[in-house]
Amino acid sequence: MPDKSIITISNKFNKINDYNLICEDTFKVLPQIPDNFADHCITDPPYNISGYDFKKEIGWLKSNKYWSEQKNFKKIEEDWDKFSNGDYEKFTKLWLDEIFRIVKPNGNIIIFGSYHNIYKIGYLLQKDHKKIINSVVWFKRNAFPNITQRMLCESTEHIIWAVNETDDKAKNWTFNYEELKKYNTVKECGKCKKIIDAENKYCPNCGNNIFKTKKLQLRNLWDIPSTPAGERKHGKHPSQKPIQVLERLIVGGTKKDEIIIDPFAGSGTTALVTKNLGRKFVAIDNDKNYCKIILNRLKDGYQENMI
Repeated sequence: MPDKSIITISNKFNKINDYNLICEDTFKVLPQIPDNFADHCITDPPYNISGYDFKKEIGWLKSNKYWSEQKNFKKIEEDWDKFSNGDYEKFTKLWLDEIFRIVKPNGNIIIFGSYHNIYKIGYLLQKDHKKIINSVVWFKRNAFPNITQRMLCESTEHIIWAVNETDDKAKNWTFNYEELKKYNTVKECGKCKKIIDAENKYCPNCGNNIFKTKKLQLRNLWDIPSTPAGERKHGKHPSQKPIQVLERLIVGGTKKDEIIIDPFAGSGTTALVTKNLGRKFVAIDNDKNYCKIILNRLKDGYQENMI
């Protein structure tokens, strides 16, 4: 039987259940949510990769059959991702202002981006005097190659971790330091105490073959592959994030039973991991097809990559 606590495809904000999936324009929903309602926000907003300021049609892509046909390369071209540069800044400020109101003081605000938009978002956070505690770099080892051969291959995305308070007032934000250590488990040589690669059977420094496991503090460079096919079995979204990335953020930045709001839910990875880890969520997206993907993922409860 389906989980009755999930609002399947709702067109308005209702009283909170443990899991709220709302299929509607986020700017219609956010104003209906009370002040200080959510504990945190984790979201993946449009990057404006499809925007129209200075973005030209890729002429060579049409003429290059290898990439367009054999490799099935498609430029991201989504209506929800198209803004002029000026409109994108206004759009970002509008949703950020709502999130500043909805998230409790000292709650975490964690935002995904790429070089296309992350500097703009960081600028707006700083302009509003929000405390930024970390910048996470997600290294995608299997990222798609740069086929223009006119710039470096873009193999990273970025995550800004901010606190919903000013620098001078920010305090006691959630950061589960010890819990995050499980994502940085290494081998320590029992003889020379040097840290070595997990695949080594002998210590390259002293030849010893007796090791002990050690958990170190998690760094801000995360080497995690792009979203695997198994996580897309209910449908595809052009910017779907892998479960492993969201798991680290939710484990590290939230507590059980807290409410996490995601105003740009996409394929629902934040909602799914939030549910699996015993948190509550409000997930909003205006695309019915994506909402159906989210609903099916929530019902399926896919947890294969959860540690």
